Amino acid sequence: MSDRPEKLETFMSHLARSQPLRRAPVTLSQRVLAQVALQQANVPWWRKGFTQWPLSARVAFLVASYGFVRLALIGVRSATSFIGSREAAGTAVTWAHSGKEVLATTVEAGSALIHAIPPSWLYGAIVVGFVLYAALFGLGTVAYRTLYVER
Repeated sequence: MSDRPEKLETFMSHLARSQPLRRAPVTLSQRVLAQVALQQANVPWWRKGFTQWPLSARVAFLVASYGFVRLALIGVRSATSFIGSREAAGTAVTWAHSGKEVLATTVEAGSALIHAIPPSWLYGAIVVGFVLYAALFGLGTVAYRTLYVER
């Protein structure tokens, strides 16, 4: 069997898995449980469950949580009232008009640039882009098969 390591490995794995489970000695399990209980006793209160926190910490946490929820609700309420106001509506119209002008100018500049380039150059650039993409994909495949795939 030593001439074929895979067969030996399979045999040893099967032999080890077929062994019956053994229970730990009683003294070992008692020592392990005592050590776990000791480590849990040394955990600070803020790392324990909420119900095991001191009463003052639980009350402070609940008051702070209530305050943050109230603050969030007040913020949402003020934001919705600002959006509904005339001042925000005027600002939104101004921003929309500015955005429209920027977009129109960008489209005009892009259109002029594309019409200035000969079509054969555009088709050539598209072909070169596809060839480079295919080369990158091929190199990635070769690198993966070289580094990670076992033969």
